[in-house]
Amino acid sequence: MGNQNTTNESRKYPTSFGLFYPIGYLVVGFKSKEDAKQVQQDLFTGGYVPEDCEFFTCKEVAEAAERNLDTGGFLPRLGGADKVIEIHLKAAEEGASFLVIYAPEKTSVDRAMNVIRRVPFEFAHRYHRLAIEELE
Repeated sequence: MGNQNTTNESRKYPTSFGLFYPIGYLVVGFKSKEDAKQVQQDLFTGGYVPEDCEFFTCKEVAEAAERNLDTGGFLPRLGGADKVIEIHLKAAEEGASFLVIYAPEKTSVDRAMNVIRRVPFEFAHRYHRLAIEELE
């Protein structure tokens, strides 16, 4: 399942018109850092590797979301990506923790969501080429 670099600082996720838009990934917000870490550990136990299931703190996400919203132009706003980033920013400002999980096909999405649903989570966004899907 390996994908790219192994540190949050060096990882460069895909963008759309300058906004964070990681096609093939899930972005999941958790109120509890412990829940996020538990899901991450469970995914590692199930075969995920660290670069395909990264943990981000509220501070990291807030800083990235603010940068994204500051640099976004007219086109990303048409597609609604900015609205999702605003959801991420609001959750980060409230202390949420996040996982960014590589899940490019339905089977891997279903597998990850089976683990995620074991704990309370704020949201799970799946990034498609032309849409962002909210998963339950």
